Amino acid sequence: MPGVIRPVLCAVLFVLLGTTARAVVLDWDTTTWTAGSLNNSYDIDPSKPGNDITVALTGNTGQFAPKSGFTIPAALNIIEGGLNPVEKSLVLHVDLANQAQSITTTVSFSSLYTQGVNNVTFTLFDVDFSSGNFTDQIRSITALSIDGVTLIAPTITTSIDNTLTGTGLNQVVNGIATNADTGATSGNGNVTISFGTNAIKSFTFTYGTGATAPADPTTQGIALYDISFTPIPEINPAWTAFGSCSFAVFGALLHRRKVHRAQIRTDDALL
Repeated sequence: MPGVIRPVLCAVLFVLLGTTARAVVLDWDTTTWTAGSLNNSYDIDPSKPGNDITVALTGNTGQFAPKSGFTIPAALNIIEGGLNPVEKSLVLHVDLANQAQSITTTVSFSSLYTQGVNNVTFTLFDVDFSSGNFTDQIRSITALSIDGVTLIAPTITTSIDNTLTGTGLNQVVNGIATNADTGATSGNGNVTISFGTNAIKSFTFTYGTGATAPADPTTQGIALYDISFTPIPEINPAWTAFGSCSFAVFGALLHRRKVHRAQIRTDDALL
C-alpha cells in the first residue's frame, strides 16, 4: 500500500506546485491619491501583508500646476487615454520654467517580494506636442533588477502623436502632434511601457519637455494609468517534499527492478 500512496502524494504536490502567481493591478479607480501629495503606498495584494507598491514623485515638484480646477498631482478621469468607459489615472500637469526642469516618477515594489516582480506594464496618456508651447518628453525609462545594481531597459509602444528614438536604456519618447485630452481620439497620445519577464524591484521614468519646445514652455501634462505586475513566487518548501517524493519513487522503482532481476536469476538456477 505505501508503494501506492507515495506516487499519489507526489502527484498531488506536483499539482500544487504548478499553481502560477496571478497579476496584481494598482487601479486608480479603487485607490486614493491625496491631491497634491508626492508619495503614496498601497496594499493591493491580499497574499502579502502591508503595502505592496509605492509611487513617489521627485524633481521640480514645485512646478505642478492646477488642471481644470483640480490640485495636481491627483487621480482623475480628465485625461481619458481613449478609454470607454472613462477611468481614472494619475494626472501630472506641470508648468516648467525651462527645458532643464522635469518630474521623475519612481514606482517601488515591496521588499517582501523577495524574488521581485515581473510582467510589469503601464501606459502613459497624452504624450503629445503643441507648436510654440511644449513638447512632452519621457526619458530615463529604466527598471532596477532584484540584484539592486543592474538597470533593465523597457519595451516601448508609441502611438501616432508621439515617436520613439534611441535604444536600450537610452530610449526617449517625444510628442510630435497635438492630442485631445478626451474623446475617441484621446488614445492617440498613449505610450505603453513594459519590462517583460525581467525580475525587478522598481522602475522609474522622467517627464519633461523636449528640445523643440520654447525656452519657457507653457503648461503641459500627461497621466499615469493603472500599473500591472506579477509577483514572482518564492521557492516553495513543497519543492523539497516534491524532490524527496521523486527520489523515493525512483528508489522504489530501482529496488523493484533489482528484486525482479534477482528473482529471474533464482528461477534460472532452479531450471
